Amino acid sequence: MKLKMKKNKKLPIKVFEKRENVDDRFTEGGGGGNPPKWVLKGEELHEKANVLLENLNNTREKIEAKLGYYQEIPTVIKAKVNEDAIAKSHRTDLNTFLTANKNNDRFIGMSNNQELLIRVDNSNQLTEINQNIQHFQRNDKAISGIESIDAFEPDIEINEIEKEKDGKYLLKIQLFDFNNYQLNDATLKVFKDLIDKNQDINLIKTVKYTERLYLHEVSVDSLDSLKTFENFSPVMSIEPMPTIEVVEDDFFLEPTINVPQPKGGVNYPIVGVLDSGIADIPQLNSWKYGKRRTNYPTEVLNASHGTFVAGIINFGDKLERTDYTKTPSFKLLDAAVVPNQRKESITEGDLINNIREVVELNKDEVKIWNLSIGTTEETNNSKFSRLGIALDDIQDKNRVLIVKSAGNCRNFLDKKPVGKIAGGADSVRALTVGSIAQSKKEYDIAGYNHPSPFSRIGPGPVNIIKPEFVHYGGNTGIKDNELTVNGVCSFSVTGELTTKSGTSYATPRVTAIAADLNSKLNEGKEDSEGNADFDPVLLKALLIHSAKYPNEVDLPINDKLNQMGFGIPNTPEEILYNNPHEITLILRDTLNKGEFIEILDFPFPSCLVHNNQYHGQISVTMVNHPILQEGQGPEYCQSDLQVALGTYDKKKIRDTSSPTIKNPIGREGAKNLLTSSIYSKKKVEELKGFSQSEKLLVQYGNKYYPNKKYTVDLSELTAASKEKYLKNPKKWYFKLEGVYREFTEEKAGNEGTNLSQDFCVIITLKDPSQTKPVYDEVSQLLESNNFIHRNIKVRQDINISLD
Repeated sequence: MKLKMKKNKKLPIKVFEKRENVDDRFTEGGGGGNPPKWVLKGEELHEKANVLLENLNNTREKIEAKLGYYQEIPTVIKAKVNEDAIAKSHRTDLNTFLTANKNNDRFIGMSNNQELLIRVDNSNQLTEINQNIQHFQRNDKAISGIESIDAFEPDIEINEIEKEKDGKYLLKIQLFDFNNYQLNDATLKVFKDLIDKNQDINLIKTVKYTERLYLHEVSVDSLDSLKTFENFSPVMSIEPMPTIEVVEDDFFLEPTINVPQPKGGVNYPIVGVLDSGIADIPQLNSWKYGKRRTNYPTEVLNASHGTFVAGIINFGDKLERTDYTKTPSFKLLDAAVVPNQRKESITEGDLINNIREVVELNKDEVKIWNLSIGTTEETNNSKFSRLGIALDDIQDKNRVLIVKSAGNCRNFLDKKPVGKIAGGADSVRALTVGSIAQSKKEYDIAGYNHPSPFSRIGPGPVNIIKPEFVHYGGNTGIKDNELTVNGVCSFSVTGELTTKSGTSYATPRVTAIAADLNSKLNEGKEDSEGNADFDPVLLKALLIHSAKYPNEVDLPINDKLNQMGFGIPNTPEEILYNNPHEITLILRDTLNKGEFIEILDFPFPSCLVHNNQYHGQISVTMVNHPILQEGQGPEYCQSDLQVALGTYDKKKIRDTSSPTIKNPIGREGAKNLLTSSIYSKKKVEELKGFSQSEKLLVQYGNKYYPNKKYTVDLSELTAASKEKYLKNPKKWYFKLEGVYREFTEEKAGNEGTNLSQDFCVIITLKDPSQTKPVYDEVSQLLESNNFIHRNIKVRQDINISLD
């Protein structure tokens, strides 16, 4: 392997492992304690019980009527939970109270409105709930935590639906998953019988979104036809079936440029382009991987959008004459998953089927996929989109990574705030990309390096960080009430140079970085040819850890997060190497439920002690692979990892004879330094090597975020906090602990399965003065404290240039 590197950037980042039987810990139980303060007592409790009894009596009439319509088909009740009782620690009591059994197997999910959904098979089960309410003193916690009980009515969102060209309404219907194969099968048969008996309803297709989530695409002559389902309780929701749009404007430039052609004998990485097709032009033909994969004939395709995207993936830097990504060219798999909308429409269900098919057929050769198309529907604050859930399932089943555009918004034309990210961009497993401006011309709205006016923003559902990244996708403005476009450059379908603006064209730059970085890595279990398994968790963690905000953007941290995610990912070469005054450590592992990791000898270097006090800059990124469960509304992410890095006074021996103590070694005087409250709110003078763009406050380590990042400067602690937590000889610790939601714990218990989470934690320690030997000293501490550690593995057939 030939390496050309900057003199001060040649030290490989390191992978280390927790020490078996040293850093492993077991989760310890707590005591029963007193009931929460919000639990009602006396007359208040009695009155609340009477309210719920009245609710249940009114509900019984509705439920028994529905049970009478369709024999052996369950119905559903909903119980609104108040904010005090929504925590997992209280939910077991509520579920047991409502299902009248300890298995909670009739608890089927949570609505977007924070309502527990309970399956009811017969009226006797309502009687059991009635009896539980009457025993209000022994069920005080559950009764206090439930605001109301009612029969579930399907979520119908068809107020602004428009007819299709054939004069019909196109809808998607979701049925409840009762977590029981026989019940689901019987329900589906009755559902199809209802449709067959109504000539105004046509079942077009059933689309597999996930293994447990199937949506039924139907067309109806009149919305009145939906009354067919008014007494059919298994209907969970009825919504318009979104159609997919690919919108673009071309601005042709001077004749095209020369681009390189593939060299014989070189094994180029492959990138999948899920788009409208790649045109047969000289600049891209030789870079195509095999034949086009599509379900559409050539005459109904318009390859303009896909060609432009493909050009940026392979030649983005050359076309812009700037080193944005410093990535090489790739072989491109042309997956034409959308037709020309002027000739043939495509629904969300069609798109999912097309993507699933092509990814499944090519999953062994292609691991990185660019998806710069999607719906125009905004995501909801309290639920994940069906398209996003489907993309998660496709990535999980095929072990691939999709890089998805955030979506475009035209609100700026009417001087309105930009909209939220589009459906599909909220995929938890995918990396989502927004756009920033590569330049500012006279009439442009956005400043250089600022979010493009059209780029949709986050946060995603339940405030997860979306988009994760931004890159250059163009600028726009208004002149004489007309749109002006300052676009980025790529190829037209005839091979000419043209410019366009959109998040579609920022996305392929991040795709290229991800694909190049993945091609350089050789981590994970190796096959017989020495190639490692694809590791999306490691890949995402490295990209997020490297990302920075442009220096030109001076916004509050929450605005940065919502508009720009974690920022612009670094180039692959920069990601993989350190200079002597910093070190990056990677911990890649799986954490089982009931265990946690606690490293009490974390290798913080003594060279970062000055005036008897620790200083330095710390960046911590944690990416986990949370358990996902559709049908749980805002609780789609069912597991989480919580990370801590800080100081403590000393180790202590613990008495394991106590039934609640399982770990013989503990710590005293510990403080997690990834805590915002201990840092000064005053703006401090920027330090060399740690610009404003890198100063990320620690507030975005929220619970159930799949991606977390903390970047802190120890000089910014308050004076009191420095005195308490940074005095030498404080010791350093690292802790990682998992949490799981009630539904997943109950499900695992009923099925006898073990729960775990894949994760990757990356920690960088940096000397702000860029003079101290951080890399060497931490490496020596890893050795002396008996950590298994090594340089990150890269493939031996690459030429890395760090000039």
